[in-house]
Amino acid sequence: MHGLIRKQEMRLKMESISLVQVFVSVLFGVSSASKLSKLSSFRDTLRQLRIVPLWAKRAGAAIPLAELAVCVLLWFPMTLRFGAALALLLLCSFAWGAWRAKGRMVIYQWFGGLISEKFSMALYTRHFVLFLLSVYLLASPVSSARASASFGEIALAVLSSVGILVIYALGLTLRQYHQLYQE
Repeated sequence: MHGLIRKQEMRLKMESISLVQVFVSVLFGVSSASKLSKLSSFRDTLRQLRIVPLWAKRAGAAIPLAELAVCVLLWFPMTLRFGAALALLLLCSFAWGAWRAKGRMVIYQWFGGLISEKFSMALYTRHFVLFLLSVYLLASPVSSARASASFGEIALAVLSSVGILVIYALGLTLRQYHQLYQE
């Protein structure tokens, strides 16, 4: 009996790792796709951070490509750790950008300018949670549970992840709209 309970606990743990893996992968994939579809918005944010134009142009293309690499690397058990490490490097670059924006009115164009917001505590909190999820992926045992999952289970995880992002973006947009008309 104890062995059966232990096996179920391990399966639940493996599934939670897989869900985090899919969520972080989808998040970086959506971020990359939206930035690549409208590079000018992301480059505007980099210019507001007073990054040298040549570097802003290079980073404006390199960062979305690195996010796409994270998205792909997180899907395979063999490359999961590389994807998590690259995600942490990207989040560190965001922390550097946030430090650079300190004291200035820099508008953060997340998801390629789909939604804009100022560097704020909510933005830092969201990226800190993503940082913790990436550390969790880096430190947790590599799971093969997703490899044995059905197409329906994987589709459900991906669509749930997209749904979470859409609901969050909608909530942020409604909050910004409300604040606009409160003033």
